[in-house]
Amino acid sequence: MSMQRLAPSVLVAVILSIANCATAQTLKGRVWTHEQHGIKMTIPEGYATIPLQVDEKWISAKFLSDKTYLSKYSDGLAAHRGLMRIIIFTEKAKKGSATEVHETDEGSTFIGVGAVPYQGYRNYVKRHRKGFFFSKEDETRIGGTDSLMCEVKIHKSKPKLHLYSVVIRQPTFEMAVEFEVLEDRLDKVKENCLRALKSIRIKAPAIGASAPITHKGAKRTSTRLWTAFRSEWRKRPSQERDEIRKDMERQHHAATRKATPEDWTTTESKHFLVISHASPKFTKQMTNGAELFYKWCETEFGSLGEDYVRRPVLRLCKDIAEYRHLGSSSGTDWSLLGTDREIGTCYDLATGSSGRDISTLFPGILQHFLQERDPYIVSYTPYWLKRALTDYVRGCYVSGRKLDFRVENRALDGLVDRQGNNVSARELHRNGKLPKLQELLGMDDAKFTKMRSSALRYVMGPGSRDKAFKNFLKRYFETAIAVGDKDDNTKGMTFKPAETEQEEEERARAYATQSKARAKLLQNEISEKMLAGINAKTWAKHEKAFAKFVMKAK
Repeated sequence: MSMQRLAPSVLVAVILSIANCATAQTLKGRVWTHEQHGIKMTIPEGYATIPLQVDEKWISAKFLSDKTYLSKYSDGLAAHRGLMRIIIFTEKAKKGSATEVHETDEGSTFIGVGAVPYQGYRNYVKRHRKGFFFSKEDETRIGGTDSLMCEVKIHKSKPKLHLYSVVIRQPTFEMAVEFEVLEDRLDKVKENCLRALKSIRIKAPAIGASAPITHKGAKRTSTRLWTAFRSEWRKRPSQERDEIRKDMERQHHAATRKATPEDWTTTESKHFLVISHASPKFTKQMTNGAELFYKWCETEFGSLGEDYVRRPVLRLCKDIAEYRHLGSSSGTDWSLLGTDREIGTCYDLATGSSGRDISTLFPGILQHFLQERDPYIVSYTPYWLKRALTDYVRGCYVSGRKLDFRVENRALDGLVDRQGNNVSARELHRNGKLPKLQELLGMDDAKFTKMRSSALRYVMGPGSRDKAFKNFLKRYFETAIAVGDKDDNTKGMTFKPAETEQEEEERARAYATQSKARAKLLQNEISEKMLAGINAKTWAKHEKAFAKFVMKAK
């Protein structure tokens, strides 16, 4: 199939008709209305509006309780604040699919399938919860409308949670209002939740309800354009690639601004869109620290790619409860999923805005910068190095306008030997079982996490003075990219479509087994390329120096 060449602005036209359209809903006093769908309900006292993530296309509104409850469970005390979600699924949306259509230089079309829409509230719970069961489902009438009252026990969460929900079905949409509360504090919150659920009223919609999906004939662009279709993407001129990514950034920022409540502040810095619910002082300190670290990323890794690095959203919350419910993450799982996710932190009374506290943002900023430069850095860098590097930048201090990485080593305690026993570095050293630096830089399993972090601190610190470890990280990422380019589409894993649930589980197990074996092969290839040039004499020198480094752990 062929098509005329599309302009970048057309190619990246992202459909922004998400369910939380700001012009369609209002909150006056405690009464929330959604004119587009004809919904009105009373929000409980003490519940405040919190922003939506841009990719929460089915959630129309979220409200967080000001009151904190403590739950007792096996590991001690856990704090939780009630969360209310209003979720709307249109019938048209439930039947659709999010399809991406792109055009190549040769005029051919390639298609990528995006996220499958939800099939109602039960499907929504299944995809977002683990260890749950519907403990109660009663048909009832609310505001003269046939409805389903549900209770869901999330028994495997810590602390255990309980969902009070009502599902209302209309000809053009299905709405669910969900309260997430503590299982062992139901007596404190149940009446408040039920009162709000019973306040729901439905009238004739003001306008026809439309589905928040990519409509037929529209073009939707995502990061799959340069991940799943890497070779086609790299053939495009650099200026065109930059225009595409800048257009995606503009539309992402516009959607984020639109979903931000009035009591949050929105500001721009050189490399971030800053959305804050914290004090101006805290916001300024976090923003300045983030910009300082971003500059370090540019200096260290700017040459690893040519593509424009889109400016991410920096989300600053007023407290830990708000931060958790927004789903922001300052850590990094080094995944290409959710590449538009926000980088966030919150004000903590224990740390305030100290130079060390700013570093909670650093892992997220680093991951974003690296995967924007080249996604192969994320997909081909071994797990041990991702984990160790996250630990390394998280230990950085901000002192004035400088970063202080203080190559500290914290490997003395909390180690686990190969038999799973808790040991200290001194015990391992005394028994001649301290892992070798060469082994730590090449292994990729779940053991010796702290020792691998120490290995990275060593090569980034005292070891960096030797040619063998100079510019270690940059060279490692370059090697990962080279291995990825060679490996691209040559070892793909294909499976027949599953027709039963059992086949689906078997396919998942087979995929996991093959993925693990393939990752080990690639890890070995990267390690060989990185470490092959170091001779035995050099290794002996560094093994001795590394042992001393570990034993001086702070």
